[in-house]
Amino acid sequence: MTASNSIGRLARAALGGLAIGLSLLFFSAARAENKKPSTGKTEYRAAWLAFTDPVHKKPSEVTLEVRQTAMEAAIPHLEAAVAANPDNVVYEESLAYVCLAAGKYQKGLDAVNAAIKLERGDPLLYLLRGQAEAAVAQQDPKEAPQHIGPAMTAFARAAELDPKNALPLLQAASVAVDLERPDLVDSNLTKALSLPKCVLYRIPVPEDLGDSAADSLKVWEYAQYGHWIGLLARCRNVADDCLRRGKQEEDKGNLAAAAEHYQKVREIAVHLGTIEPRLFITVNMAIDMLQDAYRNLARVDKAMGNEDAQRWEGEAGICNIGRQQLFGALKTYQNEVSSGSITTVEESLKRQAELVAPVIAGIGLPVGKPSAAAPKGGETPRPVHHRLTGKGHA
Repeated sequence: MTASNSIGRLARAALGGLAIGLSLLFFSAARAENKKPSTGKTEYRAAWLAFTDPVHKKPSEVTLEVRQTAMEAAIPHLEAAVAANPDNVVYEESLAYVCLAAGKYQKGLDAVNAAIKLERGDPLLYLLRGQAEAAVAQQDPKEAPQHIGPAMTAFARAAELDPKNALPLLQAASVAVDLERPDLVDSNLTKALSLPKCVLYRIPVPEDLGDSAADSLKVWEYAQYGHWIGLLARCRNVADDCLRRGKQEEDKGNLAAAAEHYQKVREIAVHLGTIEPRLFITVNMAIDMLQDAYRNLARVDKAMGNEDAQRWEGEAGICNIGRQQLFGALKTYQNEVSSGSITTVEESLKRQAELVAPVIAGIGLPVGKPSAAAPKGGETPRPVHHRLTGKGHA
């Protein structure tokens, strides 16, 4: 088994269920609660229990249809939570996210717009609005490129609220890639790469949905990693576009222009390799992208007769060593989880950051001092503190 395959399985496990989850007792309890008068908190918890139902199935049973059924089952509970507490931004935000994940784009857009009316200082809400606007526009592919404006405006607002974070602009660039607007790809990517950091936002998933601390961690990871992997995939989409454009320039003989595109892939990889929170999946993705960049840069520089070609080949080799180190760190982490020494979200994020730090340094990326948890983003305090804890939803 290769290190790449093993770490790739971690990402799939995060989406497909990281282990055995809640017992049937909790579903019986949830059904019993539904017979009582509905409250926002009760419905909110029921929604996330429904959303994360695939965690409790065997990996072979978790099909796309199973995931879709779970997401759609969560929506009525979130709508009931919003109806019971219409001023609760967490409930509206969660409804927006789940609707978007389930492909209910207009309903997701309506929910995120309602959430923004309650809280105008949260960059994640504008990030979700950008995704929703883009998805609604793409329902009419012929007209979509001309209706990209609202999505770009939303991403730009998220960037204004979190001015040091490259993530909103990378998401904007990815939407522009999909809608074939290279002008907007270039402008957003240039701004993103000029920023000092990249931070993944958390969705407000409760951290106590299991019958034990370890089970609660597995349930939380299923929902949260699904969100994060979606954001990371859009960053990868931008890098892939740079690789395509670089190859096009290379085929035309424009080697210097090709090298510029490949350098952008390298810069995106640096942002993802040092993203917060620092995770095995983010470092593994960064290594993949760095190797793509280095191989292409080596080929182009060799064709141009530049001495840097040997340097890039050497960097690609260092990435191979880094991946083996990452695999060893992953095994250490898995053993610690199995032994019960890691049972909470904060312990998990902190330990991953500690274990990947030597790998990040070894492949030549700036280590810095990462925070264990994904910050809320932006400068405006949030009245309901849920980014870090997933609690306080009542």
